[in-house]
Amino acid sequence: MIDQAAGFRLLRVRAVATEQEIPFAALHLLCAELLDHCAFLSAVHLATLQAAFGLIDEPRPSVGAVAPAVLALLSGIAEVQPVCAVVDDAHWLDEPSTEVLGFVASHSAGRALMIVIAGSPTPRLDPFGQVPAMHRRPIGHGELRGQLRAVVPGPVDDAVAERMLAESGDNLCALVESLQGHTAAELAGGFAIPGPRRVRSCPHEGHCSAVVGHLTPPSRRLLLAAAADPTGDVLLFERMAVELGTDRETLVAAQLVEVGDHVVFACPDLRSVSYHSAAPAERRLIHRMLAENTTGDPTRRLWHLGLAAGTPDDALADDLEAHADLLQPRVGTAARAAFLERAALLTSDPGVRADRALAASAAMYDDGDLPGAQRLLAIVTPESQDAVRAARRTWHRTRIETVLRPGAGSARHLLEAARRLWPLDPDDAREAYVDALLAATFVSGPTDRALLLVTATEARATAGEHRRRPADQLLFGLATRVLDGYARSVAPLRAAVAAFREPSLDLRAARWLGLAGLLAAEVWDSHAWRDLTQRHGATGRNLWRDSPLSQFSQRARSRATGIAELVAAAALHNAAGQYDLAVEAASEAARSEHPGLTGWALIELVEAAVRAGDEQLAERATAQLAQRTTPAGGDWALGVQATAEALIAKDQKAEASYREAVERLGRTGLPDRLARAELLYGEWLRRRNRRIEARAQLRAASGHFGEVGADAFVRRARRELLATGEYTHRRPDRSRRRLTPQETQVVSLARAGLSNAEIAAQLFISPRTVEYHLYKAFPKLGVRSRAELQPLRDLHGQTDSRAGS
Repeated sequence: MIDQAAGFRLLRVRAVATEQEIPFAALHLLCAELLDHCAFLSAVHLATLQAAFGLIDEPRPSVGAVAPAVLALLSGIAEVQPVCAVVDDAHWLDEPSTEVLGFVASHSAGRALMIVIAGSPTPRLDPFGQVPAMHRRPIGHGELRGQLRAVVPGPVDDAVAERMLAESGDNLCALVESLQGHTAAELAGGFAIPGPRRVRSCPHEGHCSAVVGHLTPPSRRLLLAAAADPTGDVLLFERMAVELGTDRETLVAAQLVEVGDHVVFACPDLRSVSYHSAAPAERRLIHRMLAENTTGDPTRRLWHLGLAAGTPDDALADDLEAHADLLQPRVGTAARAAFLERAALLTSDPGVRADRALAASAAMYDDGDLPGAQRLLAIVTPESQDAVRAARRTWHRTRIETVLRPGAGSARHLLEAARRLWPLDPDDAREAYVDALLAATFVSGPTDRALLLVTATEARATAGEHRRRPADQLLFGLATRVLDGYARSVAPLRAAVAAFREPSLDLRAARWLGLAGLLAAEVWDSHAWRDLTQRHGATGRNLWRDSPLSQFSQRARSRATGIAELVAAAALHNAAGQYDLAVEAASEAARSEHPGLTGWALIELVEAAVRAGDEQLAERATAQLAQRTTPAGGDWALGVQATAEALIAKDQKAEASYREAVERLGRTGLPDRLARAELLYGEWLRRRNRRIEARAQLRAASGHFGEVGADAFVRRARRELLATGEYTHRRPDRSRRRLTPQETQVVSLARAGLSNAEIAAQLFISPRTVEYHLYKAFPKLGVRSRAELQPLRDLHGQTDSRAGS
């Protein structure tokens, strides 16, 4: 909602529990800066506010004196520019601030003044009782689970997810807040130690340690057991209570936990506080007991055993290492790294411990946990290093430093690491050459170009006769791209991409799936692009939202993600009609020669240049694009090339090119690419007054954009449809009449009389998204306005009930 306050002067403060006893604390933060611009304020009101905020040495005034002064201050500012004052977590407001804000809110009518108070219902908010209120409905468990899946990029264990959802209390804000304190390994299966953290909304006001300190030892250990079990398993909790000689009701009566389908902590801080306040020996005891009482889940049982061990245990370390490799396909890299780290810490032999630490560091690096990767390298001590380990450690350390400090120096260091590895471990050396080659690609200047050519020459020599593994083929293709140009690299890059699509891909090769996906886009292989990006954990549908950069960005993080953001910005500027900005972003991205993204940047540049009226730039960009699409061939490449040629062509040739583009891209299975061609063709037809033909293309484009969540382009397509005279009462085919769950919710709330803004607040989406869902739902229901929603009987299944009326 705040995002919609365009033109307002925004004042915002978040109340803090620890400041509840400080009179006017929140009000001071909200209004103090305004006192420098209040020449209109009377001397009495100014002195009152200065005294209330402690700015002058005068007795603190009463609420009755401060409230009119604040109203006068905000009203005076609002005469120049409308004011929106927002207070978050208002249930933590100090009492005087609450009373003053309640007075101001109740007297804001007739002024360009909006007061927005957000907080949990408590008696502390009684002064706002006369102010119009909107109560957030509880969010359904299924909807929360969908939100959890949407914000967590990696695997989420079902049991852990269920416990987190229960602990959030059907509160999306609490769920999002709690996610900030969880690692990927913990979400994937609970394979992490609960980290110490502070949550702003703690109902115990941060005094959880004192609450835990008053428990009896058995009850404290039971609470510790609940904290150490990430699943909230009730049966396990009850078995632990019996073994510890206590009763769960003790903790329930103390309002520390709630026991329903899961064991849920009443306070977000309490899980970590109870775990970290226990002595290490006590934590190990509890983990051992949890392992003994965990049945039917050997992975979690082994994890508890690993945490229960206080001294090296080589047999247990062997089990943890063996289990780590079995974990990754199911629960991801972060969990594998956690098991490898634990295995390394429990290993007695320095050499074996170093090998496991290096493997764990590499897994953390692949997962993007650079601090964890650095921490594990510290285990590789000089006495544990032979020549191979020392070379591997140098490689791992250098690539971490390259991500943190990219540039020509880091690329040179990676090349030196690869050279050092080559006589000792050729397999590792070829992967190190991939790192070096990618790092050298993203530096510029004559000296850096020489470094790139040297790196590519050495890399291709190392891969020339050793292309048994997918990573080796990948290295050969990348080096060929640098040395011989794009056209000659298409065949070796396609061979590398095909190798990564094999179902028997091992863990080492899986590390490069993200890069392989980008290279599938580089050679315009739509089927491989979809396959590899999906296998890598991304949808591959929206570059600006789901770019599969997570593996690749660790090799050239700053540069790679920056180019992706430029392409995304260019696309969104094109969607919004901001063509000069689109030209600027796309031009910079196209200069990068970025594997997988340069072609997409050129696509955006052609459209932006045409719309901005720069015909020469559009023609140059089209020619550059052809240098990539012609050697690659295939429907994706030739389809986008036909789109570009249509944009710069005259009428007859333009129409033939648009039709070719739609036909070819329709065979790729890439709805966003097809939709762009349909949109451009529809716009071209409308400008020639061929409205009926234009509507068909624009409707199709709107539907395809909706499928992939490209809301900005949906809005553009809708504007074009309205320009053709299209009305939303036109019904699509019967097969498309059913409402989606989100559309059903939006329509139900609209039928109940809520505005778009109110629906958006209830569902935690933007008002524009509400508008889009209504735009999609009305034709399915056969209505043209909200008023026509009232007679509808069943939104969930009989959405075509008005078809014959």
